[in-house]
Amino acid sequence: MEVVLIILGVILGVLTSYTDIKTGFIDDKHVFPIAALGVLYYLYQGFFVEHNTLLALSGLIGLGIGFLLGYLLYFIGGWASGDVVILMGFSALFPYASSYAKIKAPYAILYPLHPITLLFNSIIAIFPVIFLYALGVLIARKRTERLKTVFLEKADLSIEASLWIIASLIAIIVVQAKLGITLNPAVRYLITIALITILSRFKKAGDVLGILALAYGLYSIGLDMIYAYLKLLVALYVFKIFFSIVKVLREEVLVEEKPIEEIKEWDIIGEWIYEKDGEVLRDRESFFDKFKKAFASGDLSILKPSYGNVITSPTAEGIRREQLEKLKALVEEGKLENSFLVKKAMPFAPALFLGFLISIFYGDIFWWLVLKMAGL
Repeated sequence: MEVVLIILGVILGVLTSYTDIKTGFIDDKHVFPIAALGVLYYLYQGFFVEHNTLLALSGLIGLGIGFLLGYLLYFIGGWASGDVVILMGFSALFPYASSYAKIKAPYAILYPLHPITLLFNSIIAIFPVIFLYALGVLIARKRTERLKTVFLEKADLSIEASLWIIASLIAIIVVQAKLGITLNPAVRYLITIALITILSRFKKAGDVLGILALAYGLYSIGLDMIYAYLKLLVALYVFKIFFSIVKVLREEVLVEEKPIEEIKEWDIIGEWIYEKDGEVLRDRESFFDKFKKAFASGDLSILKPSYGNVITSPTAEGIRREQLEKLKALVEEGKLENSFLVKKAMPFAPALFLGFLISIFYGDIFWWLVLKMAGL
């Protein structure tokens, strides 16, 4: 039966990739009937064949987790609703890891959390294409300074973060050894996160403790400690480059300024334009910049500013005709400057399809990276 589920997934992937590339839209009829078949299969298999309630509900759980993960990306303006629907469809078909997969994350074997694999595989698989595209644009535009920032800006943070992580891990290992206890993995994880957060708040002290921990590890374990640190450093540096590329895409490659006359219905506006207290205002700050401010200040209200009457927003759904007419009227009245940020749409359905195929026939790329970082 798993082969049938794979075939259904391929049909879903082909149909949605074709329509996304050709029209920029996803037809729900290409997704929900197939997702429903997946849900019904697991209900039957769980209740009537294996008498396993979790398995029976796994299709619905996968559908729900796919929605939550997709909605998070929709909320920050990275995805359109069609992308969310596609992830839901694949997740309903394979809430657990495929038996054909070679690399399986424990969470996708024991629990219906395979949607996490599907999402990460899609992002990681498309990253080389995005990376080369962004670099090509920067080189073509002769943006050498911006090109340098991709590789050099905040590179030292990768070194520091690696030290903080090493210090946190060694601290937990030493405490457990001294007290003769073994902490629950979930507790260890939470304590590690807390320690890293504290060390990051006191950077210089964190760096010193990280160097001391690294020296202690070198003394206790030998050169394997240095090897583990270097692997961690490389992994964090790759993540740094990834986020730098995303920033370049967001600010330069996939956005341009256009007058209202050149904007068409369904174009994606890259800013908030709203009316508040009798004024027409605009906010071009990205969600990521807001998130950094909220994290640094501890003020979560920064993530949800009060916009009043929103005229248009940077949703991947695109601008509707009535919104476009409203903007034209405001420009004609002199209430808005005739220059708007417009995002270039990139079809993500093919990336989700690729992530699905990789997860079925190879497995979890992210978990493979985790294992490699751990030396396994």
